[in-house]
Amino acid sequence: MSASTWIARARDRVEFYRPTEEPAGEKWIGIDLSSEKITRRVRKLLPLLVIALIAALGVAALRIDLIRTRYAMASALAEEKALIAEQRRLIVRRRQLRDPVELAVQARARGFRPAAGILSLPEPSIPGSTSLETASKLPAVASGPPSSQAREDWQ
Repeated sequence: MSASTWIARARDRVEFYRPTEEPAGEKWIGIDLSSEKITRRVRKLLPLLVIALIAALGVAALRIDLIRTRYAMASALAEEKALIAEQRRLIVRRRQLRDPVELAVQARARGFRPAAGILSLPEPSIPGSTSLETASKLPAVASGPPSSQAREDWQ
């Protein structure tokens, strides 16, 4: 005989006290509310309650994440506005520095003066050669560092 069968038979043999008349103020005293029907219902509802709790926690986590994202976006927008304002200020400053009148004023303040005389020299050419040959035989001018064979280039 299994333990569950033995417990069921023992339960049938033992009589529980149940009053026939219930006093008005003490209705629920002595009533056994833990019947098998209720536990079966609870057992059926327990997975649903767990699923509902997990879903509620998921929704709460999602809302917290959305709030965190909104705060991050707000700070990023504030930083973007500050950078745009700084960019505009720098554009205005660059245009002021490139202004020819401003450049002339700064040049005079630093001691520069207009050129007194300008010498115009003709382009060098080798007699009896075409323009392509002339260009290839002329020394090259570059803004980079001199080559290791700089003396041979000018010979």
